[in-house]
Amino acid sequence: MAAAPEAQVLLLALEELRRAFGDRAAPGTDPRSDTGPFRAFRAALLEAAAGCARGEARLSVWWEGTFNGYALALEVVPGAALPGLAPALAAVCPVEAVRTALPRPDALPLALVGPGAARLLADEAGARVELPFGAPTGHFGAPGVLRVKA
Repeated sequence: MAAAPEAQVLLLALEELRRAFGDRAAPGTDPRSDTGPFRAFRAALLEAAAGCARGEARLSVWWEGTFNGYALALEVVPGAALPGLAPALAAVCPVEAVRTALPRPDALPLALVGPGAARLLADEAGARVELPFGAPTGHFGAPGVLRVKA
């Protein structure tokens, strides 16, 4: 049996994502369901990933953390397909940490990226995952996950 390809996991602090993309929120909308900031981040991420891709990679996401602080975990499988993603992404939003790991089986699908191109992926139910960043203050509990029909 072939070994699973090694994944690269980049962590982006929720507060930094809010700082970089929070102005993309629609006025008067509930920040727990407004995915405008996430969509702006996703567009910048996919542009950076496609620009540094040396092969095809699958991007997946999930939230990590506790009430003391959350980070968006971005998984790249195989990690070697996107050399230079961390510095390219740091120009958009600071990268808090980078680690290698085995691919996470419960990661939420985001996109398939290759040199110069990216395509959004849907989950097993045919929905795309979007992650609202929530309110910068007064938001208790984990940031959200929304599934939007593709």
